[in-house]
Amino acid sequence: MSFFIWRDSLKEKNDKITKFPRRLPKIHIDFIILVFFFIYIVFHAVSFFTGTHIPVTEVKQGEIVENDNLTAVAIRKETLVKTDASGQAVYIIPQGSIASKGASVLGVDGTGEFIATLEKQNNESNDLSDDQKEQISELLSNFNEGYSSDNFSEVYQLKQTGADLLNIANGERIQSTLNEIKKDASAQVDFTSIKAPAEGLVCLSYDSLNGISDSAVSDDTFDLSRLKTTELSSGDSLSSGDVAFRLVTDDNWELVCQLSDDMASRLRDKSVVEIRFEKDQTTAWANVSISERGGKKYLRLSLDDSMDRFAENRFLDIELMLDQINGLKVPDSSILQKVLYQIPARYVTNGGDSKTPGVYLKTSDGRKFRRFRIYQKNDDGSYWASFTGAENGNSVVNPDSLSDELALRNCEVKKTYGVYLANKGYTQFVQVNMLYRNDQYSIIEPVNDNELRLYDRVVLKAKGVKDGQMLNDD
Repeated sequence: MSFFIWRDSLKEKNDKITKFPRRLPKIHIDFIILVFFFIYIVFHAVSFFTGTHIPVTEVKQGEIVENDNLTAVAIRKETLVKTDASGQAVYIIPQGSIASKGASVLGVDGTGEFIATLEKQNNESNDLSDDQKEQISELLSNFNEGYSSDNFSEVYQLKQTGADLLNIANGERIQSTLNEIKKDASAQVDFTSIKAPAEGLVCLSYDSLNGISDSAVSDDTFDLSRLKTTELSSGDSLSSGDVAFRLVTDDNWELVCQLSDDMASRLRDKSVVEIRFEKDQTTAWANVSISERGGKKYLRLSLDDSMDRFAENRFLDIELMLDQINGLKVPDSSILQKVLYQIPARYVTNGGDSKTPGVYLKTSDGRKFRRFRIYQKNDDGSYWASFTGAENGNSVVNPDSLSDELALRNCEVKKTYGVYLANKGYTQFVQVNMLYRNDQYSIIEPVNDNELRLYDRVVLKAKGVKDGQMLNDD
């Protein structure tokens, strides 16, 4: 009886106890973020110290002016005029002046009397005429008004024009003296005039290459130590048969240069080119032709002006002003060359559940799937692509028939240039066209317009890097 009373009492106590749900541990979101951040830092720290560092660089805007400096030999239509008398030379028409046919270019004083008379007159009076003074004053005034430091070649033109005026004045004085002596019947003067056989430019120098033709130019022509030049001036002693002056009879002339294979390739499609003369920084346009002799290439530049300015020079330093190239500029080390194979469509498939295209390479125990990168799809359905394991000794097999295989050595191949884009944390090969390349930098443009842009990041040293490789740049 007492047992039942105790049980009922215990039941009443239990009914009065309030039960609370079990409390779960409190989750601190900031702690979870800290853990993930710590794991991220550790992962990247380990990757930094154990992984391969891939330095990157920024794509810049590039501009290269394709100018090349060359030494050219000048070829002109020129005649060496000889004297048939002996004595001292007295030049009437100065260097660089035009002589008409039959004009007296110089006289040969057989006794020295004429030169003595001329020197006496010079000592007594060496004044310029009023017309000559006015010409020189006008020349200097025009130069002063129009001079610009941006065009220093005007100084050379002033010097040459001033010298021409003084030489003409001197020639007029000599001719006047000669006319007076001829009127004096008592004068005993042995003076023989040497006349121009044709109209042309008078040059008071000649060299061992006079009369050379463009077909006779060889590498030996450019050996300047072999060039022998003779200068002529009033007072020189001449004997019968000596060269008295050189006469250039045509404004059309040519410059011939030695040419490298690379330069020949760059000029192949050009018919005209602009050149700059290093001597006075003036420019001119020339027709272009390329010839080959003895395994050597030569550039012939045909001009129809500027001959008179350089008639005294056999060799000229010139600059070919070729095209200015604009594009994206990257270091040469960023450029990589890849070999692409043309794979027929029946050998291309998707591997397993992947939508990534690829091919099956033939192996000793069957076949193995290889993802590949498609760079171009052709009209016949074939692809230009590259993939791991693509070697001439391997074969790809039809995914539907192991008996249908294609040896890669029988595939059409072509080479392409590209850079590894590094914007997304992994490398991505981007095809480019090479516009210009030197030993340090290349000017490029992407094959597909939007694949590479200014200020994109690309791998600095592409050699040894793979497509899709995770970046661990410094």
